Amino acid sequence: MLGLSTSYFGFQGKPIYDSVKAVFGLGFGTAELGAGHAFEKNVWETIKKVKQDFPEKNYTVHGLFPPLEKRTWFNASLGLTKQNKAIADSLFAAAQIVEAKVVGIHPGFRKQVEWKESPRGMCYPVPKEEIPLEKAWSNLFELIQYCLNLAEETGCLFAIENTTDHAVKSLVFSEQDFEKVFQKFPKLGLLLDIGHAMYMGRLEGFLQDFSKRIQEIHLHLSRVRQVPDKGDEHRPITLLEELKPLSKIRQFRQIPVIFEHGTNVSNEQILAEKKIVEGFERIF
Repeated sequence: MLGLSTSYFGFQGKPIYDSVKAVFGLGFGTAELGAGHAFEKNVWETIKKVKQDFPEKNYTVHGLFPPLEKRTWFNASLGLTKQNKAIADSLFAAAQIVEAKVVGIHPGFRKQVEWKESPRGMCYPVPKEEIPLEKAWSNLFELIQYCLNLAEETGCLFAIENTTDHAVKSLVFSEQDFEKVFQKFPKLGLLLDIGHAMYMGRLEGFLQDFSKRIQEIHLHLSRVRQVPDKGDEHRPITLLEELKPLSKIRQFRQIPVIFEHGTNVSNEQILAEKKIVEGFERIF
């Protein structure tokens, strides 16, 4: 189920419907409804039109979608605040409309955060007050249980994503952290972000420990974190050999594999990347 995040086109200023259409126009069969869009007043009508016009395509929903009028981070470590509950409800309402395979979120931070744009169209969190650690964990568990209940009602899967080590410090970061969460929630899946794991030098560990837990993949490349730190650049796959570690994911052909890039990657690079991944699928 190869796909592309609609955020790629959202970063370029395209509205949601046009972004979905552009994803399918590149030959992908799956679109991830992502967070990289501006607020749209008639968004629910737009989501219904997406499903109506592209009924045979596959979908996932990720992050904070639909976008809010005021840009904000969906910080799961705050638990079921009024805003977080509304965000979770909207994630799964969108998933129900498009019959999404997976809803995926970031697992939250150890601090409160503010929204900041980045040069490549993506965004990053700016740290504010720290959240007491025990409270952050209990908040996260409360929100995960709520989302798992919504996932069961919706008929989709729910997964949390591995992240990079921001200044705000991800709450669920190491293999040990994820094991703690998975032990408590057996039905929770992993959204494995390949680039994030590579950047933090954790790809091998995640593949070894959680390959069976992977319900969705975010696909892009990254160098291992360096000094000076350029961040995860979300580079495209350029060689078949770069995909070899993913042969440990036996369900690779059955789960959504979402290409995730910013404005530093061209359509042509994405199409070349798509061809390489299709070749990998054929020999898998």
